[in-house]
Amino acid sequence: MNKNSFLLLGYSNIARKRIISVFLKKKIIFSIASKSYKKKIIGAKSQFSNYEDALIQSTANIVYISLPNSLHFYWAKKALLLGYHVVVDKPLCLNMREANILLKIAKKKKKLISESIFYNYHNQIKKIIILAGGIKKIELIKVNFHIPTPSKNSLLMSNKFNGGVIMDMLPYASSINRIFFNERIIKTNVEILRNSTKLPISFKLKVTYKNKKYVGSFKFGGKYLNNITLFTKKKILSIDRVFSPPTDMNLLVNIVENELKKTHIVKQNDCFQKYIIELVSKIKNKKFLYYYNQIKDDQIFRNKVQKKIL
Repeated sequence: MNKNSFLLLGYSNIARKRIISVFLKKKIIFSIASKSYKKKIIGAKSQFSNYEDALIQSTANIVYISLPNSLHFYWAKKALLLGYHVVVDKPLCLNMREANILLKIAKKKKKLISESIFYNYHNQIKKIIILAGGIKKIELIKVNFHIPTPSKNSLLMSNKFNGGVIMDMLPYASSINRIFFNERIIKTNVEILRNSTKLPISFKLKVTYKNKKYVGSFKFGGKYLNNITLFTKKKILSIDRVFSPPTDMNLLVNIVENELKKTHIVKQNDCFQKYIIELVSKIKNKKFLYYYNQIKDDQIFRNKVQKKIL
């Protein structure tokens, strides 16, 4: 893995808590560009105070963008044009037009581009699908992702930096469609709630397929919820901590079948680490189509939702 190295644009909370720890654990070479953080960062090969200088001077071959939402497209495009492979914190960009531009450049330059959605690399997702009898057996999925209202100075609450629940949680909502469904969407209903500054703080989805349904509630405010429930003809299966599975604890898959309750334990594992290892492997083997298709599929779903709320 040492043949590849990362240039991290931004020193965000996720960079501090998760990205850098995996780089250090797996002995991945990395550098960091941060305009605000000036202290020495343990393990970084080099540090830059300017993003453009970093892109020009860095010897890395992969750029990981962990900046405010409003900056993702600009720096992803610039990095691709300079010949880097690119990984971007969700959301990849603001709309389908921007996604298509990035995909076109990536394909022309023969570079990987990936949106950093990785919860599905946790073993609990594979486990619940197997216990359900496979994706074809699923008739209904209900998803709840609610977080307490972020502080006023949080980027999540910023119109300027494209915060709000749509940018923050729609990537998760669209990934549910990609991971658990394999049918054409017949109908999409969306309800959205905005705060006094017109920032979206809640949305509900009702998606109808030919033989299945998907119901989702995504919200800033209220009690923390982070769960999925799958319904088949014979079973009800549920998991918690779906979109932010911890790395240091076992998780549970709960099943109700014939009025009997069962619990399956999923041992702790690091889904982000698995994601990074796969990325590096795909870059080595020059296999990027999976990531291109993932972006395309997710953006098509997001486009359907965004059209309903504009």
